Amino acid sequence: MKISILDTPQEDIFKDRCKYIFIFIALLTLSCFGLFLGGYAIIAKTSYYSQLEKWSLIFFFAPTPFTTYIGEKLQKYKKLTPPQREELAALSQQYPEVKVYCDLVSKAGRQPIRVEYRACKTWAEEASRQAQ
Repeated sequence: MKISILDTPQEDIFKDRCKYIFIFIALLTLSCFGLFLGGYAIIAKTSYYSQLEKWSLIFFFAPTPFTTYIGEKLQKYKKLTPPQREELAALSQQYPEVKVYCDLVSKAGRQPIRVEYRACKTWAEEASRQAQ
């Protein structure tokens, strides 16, 4: 997701969030199934223990990289922490472009999210670098 603070904020910024949550839950469910299958294989002590162990490991470890990837995508939608809000307020006072963007986000009826905070911070760092 690309955010440009010189443009108006995206109105449909949360459109993909539901999809990512659903995929994350599905992958987490597969991992939990692998854990339960492994637990069953240990407790039941069946004759096909090695096959259950193999399938348990597949269900547990195969979704892991995808779960991590989707989890990183979901991190972009998190709310700002109080120190981040304070830093964004300081950036708003220092740079009028950041203030305009934050005002447009507030006008849209929502709080800035982490990806917007990072975009504002990156833009401010770039602006201060160019000023020197």
